[in-house]
Amino acid sequence: MAKTDQIGLPLRLRDQASFENFFAGDNQQIVALLQNPDANPDLHVIFLHGAKGAGKSHLLQAFCKARSSAPQAPAYVSLGLEGVGPEMIADLSGFQAVCLDDIDSVSGNASWEEAMLALYERLIPSGGSLLVAGRYPPSQVGFGLADLATRLASGGTWRVQPLNEAQLPEAMQLRARLRGLELSDAVVAYLLRRVRRDPATLFALLDQIDDEAFSHQRRLTVPFVRELAGRLLSS
Repeated sequence: MAKTDQIGLPLRLRDQASFENFFAGDNQQIVALLQNPDANPDLHVIFLHGAKGAGKSHLLQAFCKARSSAPQAPAYVSLGLEGVGPEMIADLSGFQAVCLDDIDSVSGNASWEEAMLALYERLIPSGGSLLVAGRYPPSQVGFGLADLATRLASGGTWRVQPLNEAQLPEAMQLRARLRGLELSDAVVAYLLRRVRRDPATLFALLDQIDDEAFSHQRRLTVPFVRELAGRLLSS
């Protein structure tokens, strides 16, 4: 991702974001689409929408990571990130694929909308790709520029389905297993009783527990996790 360093944008990909540790659940079609973009050569715009915590950012970042070693590596920008402004969008003109996350945070802002429309007009006619994520589909985001909403919906929109109650344990165990941890059913049940049942909170806690377990060389037993969770959640 050398280009991202050169343009001076605070672009950050989470180390944990990959297709391998994304529990697809009801989103198999979206995952397949992002894993194999070359299978749809005429699809140049992809718009993902869904509730907070559904996994939209994870998917965009996984797309970027999967293609990070390609000659034309994608750029990822969270529009709600402090320090990112509309004037910086011009710096993305050298990329063939651009991922714009948290688009809701700038909808209705004329400067941002003009910058995104200009990016579209530079990127798409030259064969580039634009991947966008927000809470709502383009027609409901609240764009002031009707042309922008039309263009961002031109490739189709996909709703990212959040994990349901039955899928959470499997998703937690997958995430833990890929980090070299064995998360027993008892530990999963304990965490689901004690922690807010949304993937972002649970996965962030798992990452912290992993770090603590590694530093203490401990297995993830219920007493150990109870001790850690109590300390980590109160800090």
